Amino acid sequence: MGFSTSAVVVIFAASIMYMATLFYPLADISYQHVREAKKNSNELWNEKLNTKIVITDWSGNNITVFNNGSTTLNSSQINVIINGEIKPSSSYTVNPGGVWPPETSIDVDIQTGSGRVKIIAANGAADYTAI
Repeated sequence: MGFSTSAVVVIFAASIMYMATLFYPLADISYQHVREAKKNSNELWNEKLNTKIVITDWSGNNITVFNNGSTTLNSSQINVIINGEIKPSSSYTVNPGGVWPPETSIDVDIQTGSGRVKIIAANGAADYTAI
């Protein structure tokens, strides 16, 4: 009876060690994925906090939008919502296109009557106005 008890304890100890060697790498990989996701989330939040766009003028079909933040944006990646309806990018033009550095403006030419217009940057920063 003494030997079988010792053998069972050794088998249990070996099993626990084996399970630990299988579990640790999986837990470590999972932890690394969580850390990477948290880092990406923090970078996105920091970029959004440093982005501020302001609609400065709306005259006729021309909307002037000022990049008042410290983040360089891409003016061709904005979204336009008019009266609650998302407009396809083919229904408006952006001048100048491409890089939109801080402290500069872009002009969005769109056919619209009156209502509410919302301009949204690629990272979610937005401004709206109503006429």
